[in-house]
Amino acid sequence: MPKGNCEFKGTGREYLGVFVIHLFLLSMITLGFYSPWAWVRLFKLRASHTVISGKKVIFNGTGLKFFGVCLLNGLFIIITLGIYFPWAICRISKWKAKNTLVGGKQSDFVGTGGRLFIFYLVHLMILPMLTLGVYYFYGIYRYYAWKEEHMKYGGEKTSFGSGFWGLMKIFLASSLIWLLLPIAAQFLSQPSIDLYALIILILLAPWFICMFFRWQVKGLTVGDGKDVQHFPPVRTGFLLIAVIILIELFSLAAAGMFIKDRYKLNITDISSLVQFIEMTTKDLKKSEVIRVPVKKPPRIIATKPDKKDLPKAAPSKEVLIPKSAKKVSPGKPPTEKILSEKPAIKKPHLPALSSPDEKPVLKSMDYDKEIRALDEFITKDRQNAELYYSRGCLYERKGDLDKAKKDFTKSIEINNRVSDTYYNRGLVFVRKKQYALAIKDFDRAIELDSQAADAYCNRGSANYQLGKSDLAIRDYNEGLKINPDDADLYYNRGVVHLSKGMRKDAKADFKKAAMLGHVLASEMISKQK
Repeated sequence: MPKGNCEFKGTGREYLGVFVIHLFLLSMITLGFYSPWAWVRLFKLRASHTVISGKKVIFNGTGLKFFGVCLLNGLFIIITLGIYFPWAICRISKWKAKNTLVGGKQSDFVGTGGRLFIFYLVHLMILPMLTLGVYYFYGIYRYYAWKEEHMKYGGEKTSFGSGFWGLMKIFLASSLIWLLLPIAAQFLSQPSIDLYALIILILLAPWFICMFFRWQVKGLTVGDGKDVQHFPPVRTGFLLIAVIILIELFSLAAAGMFIKDRYKLNITDISSLVQFIEMTTKDLKKSEVIRVPVKKPPRIIATKPDKKDLPKAAPSKEVLIPKSAKKVSPGKPPTEKILSEKPAIKKPHLPALSSPDEKPVLKSMDYDKEIRALDEFITKDRQNAELYYSRGCLYERKGDLDKAKKDFTKSIEINNRVSDTYYNRGLVFVRKKQYALAIKDFDRAIELDSQAADAYCNRGSANYQLGKSDLAIRDYNEGLKINPDDADLYYNRGVVHLSKGMRKDAKADFKKAAMLGHVLASEMISKQK
């Protein structure tokens, strides 16, 4: 039975200095120029730890000559756009062989670039592609075997017999260390650990190199003595490749059938969701679809000054402008109706915040007249937060969002303890599609008024627009704790549930919203049937 007659006696500790200092640090500092000298050090150290057929091995190459060989072949590779690479490998291998003495005799490498080119094309390109990459690792093994089989250590016949799984063990061990460190960092809540993964791998690399050298040398049989039994040439079992290809084709076919079956199984759900996404403008009164309804700022009124920080709303159908410079405590204007809701429906929502070019119209209010009146009050009292707030609400209703935001911001600068101001500026941000800024304002509104169900509703809508469905549902849940009879919250939550494919939950929410008088919810239920 064939058996190797060569031995490698090196240990990782002996290679640590050469690898870390020369191959890594000095090569990196010199931008790679020192690399040939570092590799020559490694070749000499490996030769000193290797015994071939009972004979001592010496490597007498120099870094300068190796630099010249690498430079010349590197230029040819660049000029030929990589085609010369197999010939470069053979020339470098031949230089190494001539500088490797076994028992005082020069070694030789008999491989040619043409043969390696064909080998590379078949084993490292075509077969890996046919097997979807599975064969690539075996192709690497074949490459090392090919190189050793074309070596003549000390000018004598050489064969190679190390197994494929020995190489795979080395590869898997190094890969596991590289992969497990970042994974461990996540479990230990220490993200910085993965920054040290490269350093740890570099420190362990000498041991992996020695494992590779030992695997490589142990499989060598050199010489023609009576007791020497050479390994047969390493071959590729093409029957095995055919089996691998068939298995992969079968797996792909099975995956395709599974996806097809799943699609058929859920076609009803998908069709329903698509139908919901493609709601007509008649349903939503605008071209943008699947936009969660949000609450609008209340109608602006004027009342007597309130001693509390939070201004309270007094019910009124018109804006009453005070004769003197009294504080204005605006309430919240009603929203425009959608579709054909009856007046009795409580707090109807728009399907989405209107875009800036959609200006709501309230015939009972002359925006410009009321804004001019507030302008006069502001000139007399520029530190009145409620005046800026009132004018901001008017600008928002008029559709001048930039001026509305400016007034709300000025009001906050004067008095940052009013929940409604943050709430209404948040609505302006939503209309400008600046959802992250809107969420910050709704956060502050909720912080100042923990019972602000509307703020929870609109923060949920903003989160939904940012793709944060779970946060949106959580906000709607919090709003329902405050106001369990809010049809809009149920409807909004139903929209999010439907977008997540949770049809049962969505149907339950729509049913509850419909019971509370939500028109869109009723229509959604009919669409689901």
